[in-house]
Amino acid sequence: MAHQLLQIIEKDHEEIKEILEQLENASQGAVKKKEDLFMKLKMELLPHMKAEEKHFYPVLGESKSSRQISMEAIEEHHVAEMVFKELDKLDKDEERWSAKLKVFKEILEHHIEEEEEEVFEVAEDVLDENQLDEIMTAFNEEKEKGKKKYR
Repeated sequence: MAHQLLQIIEKDHEEIKEILEQLENASQGAVKKKEDLFMKLKMELLPHMKAEEKHFYPVLGESKSSRQISMEAIEEHHVAEMVFKELDKLDKDEERWSAKLKVFKEILEHHIEEEEEEVFEVAEDVLDENQLDEIMTAFNEEKEKGKKKYR
């Protein structure tokens, strides 16, 4: 059975995918709904990514066998964050916003799939129970700290 840390990350992924789905399905004119959902996405996604980048990937990257996959995941976060910032600046009723949202969703879905199917497996091979427990504690604290920014 997967470590609790990986289950927490997976639960976050499900929530993020659900918000993205709602955003994608919001009608073109539903600007307020899109703004509210986008704020909810910001509050879930950015603290999650920061916590992974600060506490999960660096420890994973310490092992030679998992260094490359860790660096690739961090780079995927970087690309997603750039597109996210562009989405944040655009008006939610612009046609480009919907197109960019679709691309952003595809980037995140690809990242999530790779993380859950490849990175988690590597993490369970490379990290021991104590490391996963320590990462989980730091991950949760970092995520909560990040969420406070948006409340």
